[in-house]
Amino acid sequence: MEIAIINEDMKMKGKKVVVGIFTYVDDAIKAITATKESKLDYDVYSPTYVPDLEHAVSDKRSLIGIISIIGGLTGLTAGFTLAIMCSLDWPMRVSSKAIVSIPGFVVIGYEWTILFTALFTLGGIALLCRLPNPFRKVGYHESFSRDKFGVVVGCDDDNIDSVKESLLSAGADEVLVKEGL
Repeated sequence: MEIAIINEDMKMKGKKVVVGIFTYVDDAIKAITATKESKLDYDVYSPTYVPDLEHAVSDKRSLIGIISIIGGLTGLTAGFTLAIMCSLDWPMRVSSKAIVSIPGFVVIGYEWTILFTALFTLGGIALLCRLPNPFRKVGYHESFSRDKFGVVVGCDDDNIDSVKESLLSAGADEVLVKEGL
């Protein structure tokens, strides 16, 4: 099973794709850097998770932390609101104690905080994780699932040679040209 680190826009520009097959991560990172400098669209395939490769592809931080905090605050607010509204809707006087007593609602607020944080985090992961599309395998090579790293660059017919030369100079073991979408 391959792990695909895919560029932000899921549509590869150009009529052809040039596939660079790399044995070493450092060479793939050199190719990614050269491709980014050329402002070409690219996809990266990796047989396993490599943090350096992920940092080379994108410098952005994930929004999952912010989504989780928003979920937690929403759950805390919803839990306390539910408990307070239920107390006000069905008041039960016990001696001279207040109907709305915050210490009694802490458990409900806590539980709803955990629930909403988990749900918002799960929803955020589903939206932001950019899972690879199994029906779109432009430039995919079988060795990317075993032991090789791949950089797939989308280009037009006029810059195929320069992209091939760039990938070979970065240390590609093999460079293939395939039809794009």
